Amino acid sequence: MFRPAAALSVLFCTALLLTCVTCRFVRFSYLGCYKDNPSTRDLNGLSGVSKIGGFSVHHPSGSVSLSMMSHELCSGICSIGSFPYFAVQYRDECYCGHSFGSHGLASEADCSMDCLGNAMQKCGGPARNSVFSLSYPVSDNNTYTVVKQSSPPVTSGATSVWPVAAQSVEDCLLWCSARADCRAAVFSRQELACHLLEFVYPPGHLSGPEWTLFVRG
Repeated sequence: MFRPAAALSVLFCTALLLTCVTCRFVRFSYLGCYKDNPSTRDLNGLSGVSKIGGFSVHHPSGSVSLSMMSHELCSGICSIGSFPYFAVQYRDECYCGHSFGSHGLASEADCSMDCLGNAMQKCGGPARNSVFSLSYPVSDNNTYTVVKQSSPPVTSGATSVWPVAAQSVEDCLLWCSARADCRAAVFSRQELACHLLEFVYPPGHLSGPEWTLFVRG
């Protein structure tokens, strides 16, 4: 661990304690059953993203649909982008978002479908979301952990990577700390290049051995 002049700290390790999907500890709490609309999705945080953590995102719905869907799996997927909310719908669909409730509250009886990956859990219903809040461990946003790049990257049609000028790791991480939407950064000592990331995982072209991944918080 070292602390540059701007009070950044970096913890070097080769692995973190993981959820089944991401390199993060997360907690989630149930908020209720809410209405959705296929034309204007209530939780649309994955709009423009085609792949996240190795899972394909369906369009135009902006959902990840999996036969093993559960609350834990959806929370792990959405934590890649540090989303504050996630929802499960129609047994196997996962949605991520920065807000919820735009279509109003629904009856709890409308969210009675069992999750395909865990029949003990409820995963919404037709056009009905079981909505949860996501919280992350309280941490210093100027703390970074070096993570071995063993997880699938994020593929997005929207801008989720920003190159910045940096002559050192410290410069790169200072740029990341200055942005609220920077979740991680990759730096190449060989190329003296830095890219800031909106998601925890980098795109494929920034995942080679010459790149070091720093996860924030």
